[in-house]
Amino acid sequence: MAITESRFQGSALPILASSGVFLYFSLMFAIPSGYSYGAMTLLLSGVYFMARHPLPTLTREEKTIIFSLLAVFLWSVLMVLLHDNSPKPLDQTSRLIMAIPILLMLRAMPPRLPLLWASVVIGIVLSNGIAVWQLHWLGDNRAAGFLNIIHFGNIGLVFGLFCIAGMLWAGTQGRYAKHWRVAFAVGVLASIYTVMASGSRGSWLAIPPVALVFLYAFMHRRNIKHALMGLAGVVVVVGVVFSVPETGVQERYDLAVTEVDKYMTTKYVGKDAAVSSVGARLEIWRTAFILIPQRPLLGWSHQEARAEIERLVAEKKVDPYMLEMANTHNNYLEVLLFQGAIGLVLLLAMYLLPFWYFCKRLRSPDIAVKALALCGSTLLASYFMFGMSQVILGRNNGIIFFVLTMVIVWACMRNAEAGAPSQRLDA
Repeated sequence: MAITESRFQGSALPILASSGVFLYFSLMFAIPSGYSYGAMTLLLSGVYFMARHPLPTLTREEKTIIFSLLAVFLWSVLMVLLHDNSPKPLDQTSRLIMAIPILLMLRAMPPRLPLLWASVVIGIVLSNGIAVWQLHWLGDNRAAGFLNIIHFGNIGLVFGLFCIAGMLWAGTQGRYAKHWRVAFAVGVLASIYTVMASGSRGSWLAIPPVALVFLYAFMHRRNIKHALMGLAGVVVVVGVVFSVPETGVQERYDLAVTEVDKYMTTKYVGKDAAVSSVGARLEIWRTAFILIPQRPLLGWSHQEARAEIERLVAEKKVDPYMLEMANTHNNYLEVLLFQGAIGLVLLLAMYLLPFWYFCKRLRSPDIAVKALALCGSTLLASYFMFGMSQVILGRNNGIIFFVLTMVIVWACMRNAEAGAPSQRLDA
């Protein structure tokens, strides 16, 4: 159970906790490293909280989440030592550890839900301004914001999913319900534009599992008609986005199909400006599948893997462009290749255990709990799919958004589940 806020009266920590969450979401796209301002505020506040206040009593689920984060980090440390690899990857996995004091603090003093939801809407709307500036002022072909093209689209999609979940919570806000619904609707539209502006094909991979999450949350005997209507609405929206040439989605899809066909028939990868994005991915995946069976348990060192790929290139067994690939463009193959089967199991546990805990609450009678469970489960489902076409946890912005968003949503959900007082604006 969360520590009551009355114990922190006169302390700046509750204000810092809510401010950190607000800055984290609202500045995500707006400025360079926008996520870091809120994240650093939360981290410093969390460390101070751990040093000066008794820790909250954790449930078995929360202990499991913390242990899963620790396990992934400690295994990555062990692999660096065992393989004599560069410690650079630890810069990313250390973010998992940094989330722990934040989780502990937010379990004691979770942010006010109106601030959380408002910051999500503000953040995704600001992303549109950045996208318009880059596409129509700078003349870029695809919007990347201050993240990169892929993360801009992926994170933008997650913000949109949160806005959809927020519409459920809006119904609890009394005379402000209509205002919140309008805000969330604007957020959903802004999310669609951000994903389209990025041109990220990997973002669309998340839609099928996310749709299943929503169906599970809402499909009951009494409302199966409404659930199916909602699903039909999603299909229509996706169909419109796909079919309108100006969105560029169909063009990107057709290009992907062409590149897959070209690779399957001729193993075409290309080089320099003519490199096939899809062909290069398929070839590096094939290369990874050649290496992985040789060292399945603990994986390869970076140096030895590089030497083996050079040998395969020299023997003309893989395309020479593989020597220029920075990674495998697949989070699961990347871990399996360099951390072995044990590393992959730990990574999957870090995804699947919290996902299950969120999903258990998707049919909660408490609207706030259900809305936040939707946020958590769709975040994890989306990230699981994002990792299919890129090493999503291999960049600071990717792993920070994953772990910090997860613990923020979890803390808010648990607080609502524990029977927190109403957070309606007119309460």
